Amino acid sequence: MEPFVYHKRDLPFFSLDGWQEQFPHLIVGISAKHPEEDWQMSNYAFHVGNNPDLVRENRRKLTQQLQVSFESWTCAEQVHGTKIKLVESEDRGKGGSNPHSAISSTDGLLTFENNLFLASFYADCVPLFFYSSDLDLIGVAHAGWKGTVQGIGRKMIDRMVQLGAKKNHIYVAIGPSIGMRCYEVDHRVIEPLQRELQPLNCYQNVYVKADRADRYFVDLKQANAQILLHAGVSIENLVQSERCTSCQTEFFHSHRRDQGNTGRMVAWIGKRGDEAGVS
Repeated sequence: MEPFVYHKRDLPFFSLDGWQEQFPHLIVGISAKHPEEDWQMSNYAFHVGNNPDLVRENRRKLTQQLQVSFESWTCAEQVHGTKIKLVESEDRGKGGSNPHSAISSTDGLLTFENNLFLASFYADCVPLFFYSSDLDLIGVAHAGWKGTVQGIGRKMIDRMVQLGAKKNHIYVAIGPSIGMRCYEVDHRVIEPLQRELQPLNCYQNVYVKADRADRYFVDLKQANAQILLHAGVSIENLVQSERCTSCQTEFFHSHRRDQGNTGRMVAWIGKRGDEAGVS
């Protein structure tokens, strides 16, 4: 069953209903495209040349719709790396109103804080959501092919364990991203991916040869799933979307499909607390 459930609203989105039912204080999801043709109507990232006032307004409207505070929106400057930041109360709101205050050069965010809306941006890359039920620790990570082959999923698990999480209490959700049949790559991607997967002995269903020489179709979601399972995540605690951001044109921005002329979805995770509210 597809874990990310579509909600047709003024600003449409997908929510991770299974987690929110099991852990009612969590808010977890990823935005969808606006029905309008103009991608700017559902773009949540400052870095794609959009009008910054419209980006701020989209973010404000989304937080109002989700009944969380806009001032709690906290995000990073994503660089396709594996740096992970433990977000604390003094970081609340960084990157929310303008790009200059974003947490620098970071692709993984973790926090113990309530009422802190961790946000991350996508247009084909893989969103990874994390929750440690023993510590009440949440996180989100941006896994493009570079982050995948550098093991950002594994590094998120390692950091959570360093903070005291038990692996059998860690839940991970792999969100919508580009699917295998839409993601054709060459040796620049497949060779580092093979190096990452070789010690795990888990090539099955991760990539297949394409018709053209030295080309492959890669399933980044499955690659991340295998890395996470070998990092110690229980298969019972791992869910994976089957949605493809490139195929499903009505729902998603896609950098590859739209040749870069597109917006960014936002993936989020937060914990409601006593101070939660709409601003």
